Amino acid sequence: MGTRFWGLAAARCLLAACSLAALSGQVFAVTIHFDTLTAGTQPGNALVAQGVTFTTGNIPNTVTLGGTVTLASPDPQFDVFAQPANAVSPPNFVTAHLAGLNDLLIGFSAPVTEVSLRTDHFFPESAEVVRLLALRPTANPNEFQVIGIAAGFDNATSAPADTLVVNLGGVPFRYALFQTTTEPEGFDDLSFTPALPAPALGGRAILLLAGLLLWAGLHSIGRIRAARFVNSPPQDTVTILPRGRG
Repeated sequence: MGTRFWGLAAARCLLAACSLAALSGQVFAVTIHFDTLTAGTQPGNALVAQGVTFTTGNIPNTVTLGGTVTLASPDPQFDVFAQPANAVSPPNFVTAHLAGLNDLLIGFSAPVTEVSLRTDHFFPESAEVVRLLALRPTANPNEFQVIGIAAGFDNATSAPADTLVVNLGGVPFRYALFQTTTEPEGFDDLSFTPALPAPALGGRAILLLAGLLLWAGLHSIGRIRAARFVNSPPQDTVTILPRGRG
């Protein structure tokens, strides 16, 4: 095993560790189309396996960034409508339970960094304000601080006008709320991006390990070279004696 072997081994260790670090930092958005659900009222945990729950309730129409809202009359249910003409991805879309002016709180089983949804494509209708809020729970029951607001109009029937997105620049959150203001509204294609897992530190640890492996490989090469020099067989020597004077 020569110097080249050890150099290649160290480089491969570094490459493998970097690849693992890159993979450890990958996250993928989850999109829910609601088409696996039966039309009608569904329990709030019907999609808990996909990492999301729903609670119907009511908050005031006026919201401000940084302000607080309290979800009144929380009810862990939501409604599914099978109306292909009005769904974004037919056949289903969802609303708060009993629709009306109720709002729908969306809870995530793990922190997310972005949430988006598309409003239903009911047509024709006048432009009414709808909102998607990012929320942070306070110490009080059913009270939340508003940390992100996206607003649009419910008469949009194509993207991007029908799409509401909240993204806090990488800051994770656990709750969002779809808010209606003047009439019943629904949405489809709920999408959310999980936050980088807490062991994001693991990626740094892997890179550190890679550096140590590379150092060890290079150190081994140096020791091998030194050992070869010290243990090399002695060369024939020639002694030159001074010539005597004749």
